[in-house]
Amino acid sequence: MGRCDLDARHGPQVVRTAAFHPIERGFTLLEVMVAVAIFAVVAALAWGGLDTLARSRHALDAESARLAALQRAVAMFERDLRQVAARPVRDGSGQTRPALFAGGDGIEVSRFVGQGGWVGPSPQVERIDWQCRDGRLLRARWPALDRAPATRPEAEALLDGIDDCRWRFVDDGAVVAAWPPQEADVAALPRGVEFRFRVDGVEYRRLLELPQSAEHAP
Repeated sequence: MGRCDLDARHGPQVVRTAAFHPIERGFTLLEVMVAVAIFAVVAALAWGGLDTLARSRHALDAESARLAALQRAVAMFERDLRQVAARPVRDGSGQTRPALFAGGDGIEVSRFVGQGGWVGPSPQVERIDWQCRDGRLLRARWPALDRAPATRPEAEALLDGIDDCRWRFVDDGAVVAAWPPQEADVAALPRGVEFRFRVDGVEYRRLLELPQSAEHAP
């Protein structure tokens, strides 16, 4: 816009002024370097937080899987012992093995198992072998009660990192470390079984009362 001045000699005159144009300026190299440095620090902090979160999640998932494996192994052991059957078997050499035999790091037991969802006239019996070996808890299932020399069990590793397996048996108030006791009948069963073991330095203990109906196995 111009400005109008009155001059007595020359009359009105318009005085023009120059229009204002702002000066355009960009970022300096120092400002860019500071911005990049701040971004790098923020990114490093964010990555550290995400990495810590991922590691924590991984550790939590591993611990959850470990707990699930422990619960599954203990549940299977309890099921096998609660379905115990007073049925001795013959091994591959023709020798009689007691209905429940335990010594060292293992326990072998006959147990009832239903066929076809318990549709049959009576439950069947199978032989199960539990072993603590090389830091693992193994469960083996024999395909036949009375074995041939070439009969081999189907084994499954249920738990890793296990050690110090111990079995104890309760019978008429007495506690023994092996079963069966000397001079006991091969079909005899204890009234209770205690299983102690350690996993990653933590000790666990299970004490199970065996069913009285186990004395009437076929």
